[in-house]
Amino acid sequence: MKKNPFKPTFGSIPFAMAGRESIIEEIIDGLDNAPGDPNRASIFVGERGTGKTVMMARISEIAEQKGWISAHVTSGRDLLEEIVVQVREKASHILSPETIRRISGLQIAGSAISFSFSEERTTWRSEMTRLVKELNESGTGLLITVDEVSAKDESLKVLIDTFQHFVRERRDVAIMMAGLPSNVSSLLMDERVSFVRRAFRHDLRAIEIPEVAYALRDTVRSSGRDIDDDAMWYAAELTEGFAFMIQLIGCHMWRQNPDNRIINKADVEGAMEFAKKHMESAVFEDMYLELTEREKEFLFAMTFENETTTISISDRLGISPNNVTHIKKRLLERGIIVSAGRGKVSYAQKSFMEYVERIHSRTQQA
Repeated sequence: MKKNPFKPTFGSIPFAMAGRESIIEEIIDGLDNAPGDPNRASIFVGERGTGKTVMMARISEIAEQKGWISAHVTSGRDLLEEIVVQVREKASHILSPETIRRISGLQIAGSAISFSFSEERTTWRSEMTRLVKELNESGTGLLITVDEVSAKDESLKVLIDTFQHFVRERRDVAIMMAGLPSNVSSLLMDERVSFVRRAFRHDLRAIEIPEVAYALRDTVRSSGRDIDDDAMWYAAELTEGFAFMIQLIGCHMWRQNPDNRIINKADVEGAMEFAKKHMESAVFEDMYLELTEREKEFLFAMTFENETTTISISDRLGISPNNVTHIKKRLLERGIIVSAGRGKVSYAQKSFMEYVERIHSRTQQA
């Protein structure tokens, strides 16, 4: 039996990066360029399952192949310490014994630093400057990726401030960040990290269906099977261009009849029920819980039509068009709804519309 090449696990790098290749190429070009290239500070924005973590993982993989050292962290209280630990482990063959001894002795609490072996006063920035300088002198750059950014994370602000100084000093460093739209917006409003506003922002929206189709085909063929055209295009349409759904449908259609050489439309139909359940539990539940009550009402009011206007929503909810406009703006920024032309909006994913409708019906019956 041939191995299933699809990876419906958050952060796992798929065989084909459908619809994201151009972004990856731009950032890698930035790493190849001189310090100060604007692509060396990038932020990926999107709802859960849009491929933010995978993007950073793929960029880090390529960067390491080019000789860079990369540190992958999640926003939180241990962020600064985790960066130091990862750099020490990955760059032990480059760093001097003295530098390794120093960073091994660091004790980090928030943004404060002390040594376990001396009374010397220092800062995270000064120790990282020492470390980065040594890496750069050996011809090695440092890439830091931060997932799930949060404006509440003081350690993240220390990192951003330090990176800003590295840029001014023309150090060979790069930073990639990723977060939910609301969290990124909150971070950008913080004056202490205004530097982030100049980072290249990449809003990860739906992937074009043809790109999804060819990525599905290429992935299937990479493991020695094939997929017929009807099945390929049908599966691509069902994903609605959502990165995580590509892997879910691909994984489950592969499992339907694994001994058959060619995947057909019946396999895709059999996969959809499993993929939907997985999508709801892994993505939609959290998306829905994070909505305000007004946003939930707005979205349910949209389930009556494929496309609708602000005026229609206002009439159904009995609230002013101005308030509806503000709600619509927030949902557009999060990528939950999209513009449908002539003042109309529609769901970015029909499957999420069906989920909202079902949840609302259950609530009404309770």
